[in-house]
Amino acid sequence: MSDRLFFPAAFLVAVAFVLLALQPWAVRPPHGPVSGGGRNAEDVTLSGEELHRFIAGNAGALDIVALQPKQAPILRVTRLADQVYDNPQSGPNLVFAEDVEYALENREIEVTIEARSTGEFAASEFQADYMARPDQESGWKTFELTREFAPYSFTYKTPPRGKTLGYDYLGVRPVAPDKRRTMEIRSIRVHATGPKDAAG
Repeated sequence: MSDRLFFPAAFLVAVAFVLLALQPWAVRPPHGPVSGGGRNAEDVTLSGEELHRFIAGNAGALDIVALQPKQAPILRVTRLADQVYDNPQSGPNLVFAEDVEYALENREIEVTIEARSTGEFAASEFQADYMARPDQESGWKTFELTREFAPYSFTYKTPPRGKTLGYDYLGVRPVAPDKRRTMEIRSIRVHATGPKDAAG
């Protein structure tokens, strides 16, 4: 093959490999910490594809499922009975970026989780814990689940952020008294319900 044909052909093959690797047209669900980015950081709702932002942690299993074609996906959370932990970061959790932490710090917030029990070993209860830092958190709040989606809410007064910004976390887990338990989450909303405490 002559150089006039070889080098253009080699260039086209290289470009094809780069495009295959980068997949610029592929659908990429959002990942990483939840940010205000283009929305009100004092009132953040996650549903559908944004549930991909959940992190499994070291305990529990996460699956994003669509029950019907073209339906917004939901999050399925499974926990084994021997997966015992206190730190919300150890199990399924959401991470809130610095801008959300700043918007919500030192004020009353409300967390609303739209969830239901599901599966062969359906959870009858679940727990949620909002953590601003290891020694300052809401503690695990327990809710009774049904087979239908319903909103479950709790309030928490967040602490002042201190000298540096960081991350806040929301842990969610089914209560698993034996074997394993499964729940599904359709949406999560975290919003400020009161003004910042100026004294903080």
